[in-house]
Amino acid sequence: MLTENQIYKKITIVIVLYNSTDLVLECFKSIKNFRIIIVDNGKNEKILKKIENDFSIEKIIISKKNVGFGKGVNSAIDYIQTDFFLMLNPDTTIDKKSIIDLYKTSIKYDPVASAPWVEDDKSCYGLLPENGKGIKRSNTEIKSAELLNNIKPDGNCCVEVHKCCALLINKKKFLSVKMFNPKYFLFWEEIDLCRKFRNNKFSLVLNPECNMIHHEGKSVNDNIATYCIRTFNHEYSPLIYFNVSKLNLNIYWKIIKYFFRAISYLLILNFKNSLKNFLKLLATINYILFK
Repeated sequence: MLTENQIYKKITIVIVLYNSTDLVLECFKSIKNFRIIIVDNGKNEKILKKIENDFSIEKIIISKKNVGFGKGVNSAIDYIQTDFFLMLNPDTTIDKKSIIDLYKTSIKYDPVASAPWVEDDKSCYGLLPENGKGIKRSNTEIKSAELLNNIKPDGNCCVEVHKCCALLINKKKFLSVKMFNPKYFLFWEEIDLCRKFRNNKFSLVLNPECNMIHHEGKSVNDNIATYCIRTFNHEYSPLIYFNVSKLNLNIYWKIIKYFFRAISYLLILNFKNSLKNFLKLLATINYILFK
């Protein structure tokens, strides 16, 4: 049986940073014994200096531009020298025992990935959207699958989808499904990845005894650029996932709706909602033109 120190060397942790706050330091404190690769998507100069001073980092990959989460993880794959890697969001904290237990789960069941229980998160795990309830109002008005009411299982179980804020992945199997789809910049990339796992008959195991905390979205500085990126991709990514046809009339109705909403809010000086609808309009047009 491997010791803790031996297991530390069996796992590489991959973290993608963009415009990060000091909260990410709490994440690094919780994983300091493991091999760590950072993907720097930009605007992290100050926080990277603190990280390099306080922690041992195996590799820092500097992106020429913000390539998004999925492509950021993909860019790290050639530098991972272990059979397993933990894909970890910087706005999380997870204790080393949980990481070790995830490794033991992966060795025991040989899934494509093992996942922890995410405390206080009602969207921790669930069904693929096409298999869940209340998915579609139309082909373009998409709701996520109804998840399982945050019911914590009594023991290890297979799930269709897990929020990929923490996922211990078998590198070989990850490569076999061709990693993250690079069409996604932000949001839905983890659901698409889980769908590829399932289509390839790989199991995804949830270990409820492995606990982590997800401070969702709090590791990124909240500014206008971040708001624009999030709002645009909230609209754009589900269109990719469901492969919405350009001939679908609903998508053109959305263009009209978002245009008039953006103008209407602008006329009453509600700039935030005007911008929100303008970004949704741009996302929909971009999908039609460049899909």
